[in-house]
Amino acid sequence: MKKNRYHLQRLMELRERAKKQQAELVAAKRAQLAAAEQELNKRQLAVEECRVRQREAKERMFRSAETGLEAAKLVQHRVHLADLKRQEEELIAAVEQQRAVVRRCQDELDKALVALAEATKEHRVIEKHKEKWQEAQRRAEEKKAQKASDEMAGIMHERRSWDE
Repeated sequence: MKKNRYHLQRLMELRERAKKQQAELVAAKRAQLAAAEQELNKRQLAVEECRVRQREAKERMFRSAETGLEAAKLVQHRVHLADLKRQEEELIAAVEQQRAVVRRCQDELDKALVALAEATKEHRVIEKHKEKWQEAQRRAEEKKAQKASDEMAGIMHERRSWDE
């Protein structure tokens, strides 16, 4: 007896492949987001380190001023503090830029998750259809076998009737 081939098998395989591709994309987007968050943390630490250096430089300047500091040395301290302040502003700008990158990565991950959910749903639909088709095939085979069995029983009954 010939087994029927599921007529939507090719579509099922395509949906399975699409689902796997979406899962791979989600994994890549998660890795991208993790890298962006790690970079954001690194930049935030750099801002904190710069602020610590500013506080230390101010303390050194005040201690030096208390002991009597030449004007030229005081100007050097002020220029150094201004440089640290400019550096802090640049680092803060870099942090904000990285936050935008993290938001973009999060948005891309969210879109990829939605696409994965949709691909999974489409694959599940075709799987359910195949299960129902297989069940219908099984019932048809059982019905055919039952019909053959009934015919055989009828023939056997007729033969017994003739023999009697």
